[in-house]
Amino acid sequence: MKKIRIMTQDQLDQIIKQEVENYSKKRHEDYELTLLSKQIEMATLQGQINPHFLYNVLECIRGQALLCDVPQIADTAEALSKFFRYSINIKRDIVTIKEELENIRNYIKIQQFRFSNRFSLDLIYDQTDIDILFGQIPKLSLQPIIENAIEHGFAQRSSDNCICIEILHTKKHLNIRISDNGCGMNQEKLNKLKETIYAAEMPAQGKSSSNNGIALYNVNRRIQLYFGQEYGLSVSSIENLGTDFEIYIPLKLDMLG
Repeated sequence: MKKIRIMTQDQLDQIIKQEVENYSKKRHEDYELTLLSKQIEMATLQGQINPHFLYNVLECIRGQALLCDVPQIADTAEALSKFFRYSINIKRDIVTIKEELENIRNYIKIQQFRFSNRFSLDLIYDQTDIDILFGQIPKLSLQPIIENAIEHGFAQRSSDNCICIEILHTKKHLNIRISDNGCGMNQEKLNKLKETIYAAEMPAQGKSSSNNGIALYNVNRRIQLYFGQEYGLSVSSIENLGTDFEIYIPLKLDMLG
């Protein structure tokens, strides 16, 4: 026989109040996630009237470069086309680690062409562990971190620049460490960047340490909204030695990736 629980009016009111608060919080988080996804989409599309026009032009450049036997230009044009296709694909915001790494390879190829191969990329993970490649991550989580290293870490260095992406698979989690051997940051700059990344709400344009800081806020917040507050992005840096970012996420597998 089922036990009947009798509640007071105060208890009932408290339960209703809690349910309303939970519903309101969920609605707010869903709305925030939509805004963050749109922010990435708009940043990528900004200044582009028609993305397909860009793809067609890049393909023409690639074709002409191949005809003229200039493979570096052909490869860069192809990498740029793939990078933009990946960035503005609005069908999904969660991708596999494999897809994210392929996009980073294209991004690095573009930047190496731009900066005359002033830096290199090392990718370290257990290549026999297939679960790593099929782990899920918010799209464009790595690119803002790589951009930060190139634009800021290597700004004053002309050679021997290296970015290392190391992926560690624990029992139920993935740790993705992105390190550079650039100029690093002093404690004041590091604290300002952390203030932007961990801000309670999206920083206003022009009020953060940099636009890249806003992008890093976006990465951290999307990870938390998808996977929970215990996950996200951390950063450490030593002036004149380099900067380390670490993405901490659960291992959620996409077997169709």
